[in-house]
Amino acid sequence: MYRKEIIYDPETHDFAMYLDDELVGFARTYQEAEVTLDQLVFELMSGQYFREAA
Repeated sequence: MYRKEIIYDPETHDFAMYLDDELVGFARTYQEAEVTLDQLVFELMSGQYFREAA
């Protein structure tokens, strides 16, 4: 299972998204970060991420 973490940066007002302790991007809202991380995990688990990236 993947470990997801969302950390708010009060200086930039963005939410940093981490997957297994690696920064994967930024989002404007907490909800946007949650949805993006969930989608990324789904793609990684289903193998779609690697097919689309190739």
